[in-house]
Amino acid sequence: MHPTIADNLPLILQESMACGTPMISYDIGGVSELVRHGTTGYLSKYKDNKDFCNGIISLLDDNELREKMSTNCRTIAQEEYSLELQVDRYIKLYSRIVERKKIIN
Repeated sequence: MHPTIADNLPLILQESMACGTPMISYDIGGVSELVRHGTTGYLSKYKDNKDFCNGIISLLDDNELREKMSTNCRTIAQEEYSLELQVDRYIKLYSRIVERKKIIN
């Protein structure tokens, strides 16, 4: 659970996903990139406490759903947020910056 009302791609959700733990959070900022409703967790309507509680209850009551989301979390974490992929993305970003700098100068 991460009842944030102001956040953008929070590290705690990335860590949760990497551990294979389904997440529950409000639909705010970049949270929805990690908490994919019905796939990696429950994305509650912004500041809707009742909906947030529904998310908690649905995951506690449905072992099969929780297990499916857990598997999805690990798969997505490995495929979309691996260390190797992040390093590659940074190298490409820095290379583009260096190339632009050369063009400008």
